[in-house]
Amino acid sequence: YALEWDPEAGYIRSWVFAPHKVVPENLREAMDSAGDADSEVLPDTSTWGLPYGYFAIGDESRCSSDHFQNMRIVFNLAFCGTVAGNRYFIDCPKQAELFTKAGGWDPVGSCNEWIKSEPEELDEAYWKIRGVYVYEREMKFST
Repeated sequence: YALEWDPEAGYIRSWVFAPHKVVPENLREAMDSAGDADSEVLPDTSTWGLPYGYFAIGDESRCSSDHFQNMRIVFNLAFCGTVAGNRYFIDCPKQAELFTKAGGWDPVGSCNEWIKSEPEELDEAYWKIRGVYVYEREMKFST
């Protein structure tokens, strides 16, 4: 997952790279070289392909960029949200079949039913994180 917040350009963009084999070469090189001042590769989002999400911010949009201040990184185990719920049928096919109600395909509802009935299944829920990388652009000053 990668997020680009660029108030000067007027957007917030996000990318989701799953499976890990589809991480763009530039991003992989940036992560591998992070902290090595002699060979550091900076991320170039223009080479990453179409973003998963695009949100216009700033004067040209209806979302003022000053809404985005003092940002924090949060990791959330949202098992049954819109994105997670849509993966549930693929990642947990046995549970999805057991908890799908007669009446059709409902990934979020099925996932929620499974969690309600088997809470101990989540005792060992965790993220496997290779690293967290934060990059900042150089400030531009006009004279």
